[in-house]
Amino acid sequence: VYLLTSGKAALTTILRGLKTDSSRCQVIIPAYTCFSVPSAVLKAGLDVVLCDVDPHTLDLNLHRLREIVGTDTLAIVVPHLLGQPADMTSIRAIAESVGAFIVEDAAQAMGCKHEGRWLGTQGDIGFFSLGRGKNLSAGSGGVIVTNSDRLAEAVTREYERVSSEPIMGAINNFVKGVGATFLINPKLYWMPAGIPFLGLGETKFYSDFPVCRMDGMRAGLLSSWRGRLEESNRCRVQRRRSFFNRLPQAAQQFLLNQSEAASHLRLPLLMPTAQHKEALCVMARQDGLGISGLYPAPISEIPDIAPMFGSRRYPGAEALSARLVTLPLHRFVTETDVVRICSVVSQHFREPTAASDQDCRPLSRANEVVMETARSESP
Repeated sequence: VYLLTSGKAALTTILRGLKTDSSRCQVIIPAYTCFSVPSAVLKAGLDVVLCDVDPHTLDLNLHRLREIVGTDTLAIVVPHLLGQPADMTSIRAIAESVGAFIVEDAAQAMGCKHEGRWLGTQGDIGFFSLGRGKNLSAGSGGVIVTNSDRLAEAVTREYERVSSEPIMGAINNFVKGVGATFLINPKLYWMPAGIPFLGLGETKFYSDFPVCRMDGMRAGLLSSWRGRLEESNRCRVQRRRSFFNRLPQAAQQFLLNQSEAASHLRLPLLMPTAQHKEALCVMARQDGLGISGLYPAPISEIPDIAPMFGSRRYPGAEALSARLVTLPLHRFVTETDVVRICSVVSQHFREPTAASDQDCRPLSRANEVVMETARSESP
C-alpha cells in the first residue's frame, strides 16, 4: 500500500512505474470520467486514447474497446464510476489479448464489493481517492494497492523518487480536510462553498499538479478509517433504498442500476433530456437539495486537450454529460431531504410533450439509440 497526496498523484505514480519496463506509450481511458485521469496520464509522459462509454452502465463500451486496443497499449484505466462496478471479466480478456495492464480506478468505490470481491483489487493494480466527498475522506489523498510482486517492485522504485510534501502544503491540506469534514453538513455547506480556494463542486483540468507522499497530519485523519468507511457506505445503501421507495416508477426506469442494495457514492439518474437536467439542477441549487451533474463535458471537449482528439465523437460520453444527474447519499441526507428531492425529480418524469418525445425514453431504448449512433459514427 502506498499513500500519496491525491488520486491523480497515485495514478501518475502507477503509470510512471508501468512505463519503466515497457516501450508502450498509450493509455486507454473512458471518454467520460474525472478530468484528473487524463491529466495524470499526461503527467506520466504517456498518450491519452479515449474509449467511448456505455451510458446504461457507466462502463467502457466493450465494442469500441476491442477496436482501439493494440500492441502500443500500455494500460487500460477502468473506473467504477460512482461505485458502479465495471465488467472486469470482459475487460480483462480484452487487455490480456494485447498484453496490456488493467489499472483499476476505484477512486469512487472504496469499500464496495461486486460478487463478493472488493472493487479496486480485481485489476493488475488499483488506486483509491481520499478526496472531499469520497466514501472515506482525509480532505485529499490517494492510495495504491496491488497483489502483484512485479508491479509492487516497479511502483516502489517510483515511489522512492517521490518527495514528501512541503510543510506549508501539509498544513494547508490538513486545515482544508478538517474544515470540509465539519462543514459538509448541508446546513453549513454555504460556508465552505463560498471559499474560492476550496473549489467545492468544481471540475477543472489541471495540466500540472504536485506528486508527493501523503503527510503525517493527513494520515492521522485516517486512524479510524475502517469504521468510518463502513458507516459511510452503510448510510449510502440506506439512502439509496429510501430513494427507491419514494421515486416514481417513471423515474426509476432511468436509474443506472436497479439494485436497491448497491453501494453508490451518489445515485446516478439519466434525465429524459438535457433541458430537464438543466432545469432540475437550477431548481436544486436554489433549494439547496444537493442534486448535481457529474462531469460537465466529455474528455474530448476539455479545451486544453481537445486538439488531441480531432473531430472524433463519443456519443455515449456526450449523452452522459448532457443528461446525467446524481442524487446525494451521504450521512447528512435525511428522510425529509429524500422526500423533497423525490418531489422535485418527479416533476420531470411526467407525460412528455410532443416536442420532447424523441429524447424522453426509457434508458434501455436510449442506450440502444446511443450505441447505434456510436457505431455509425465510428471512423
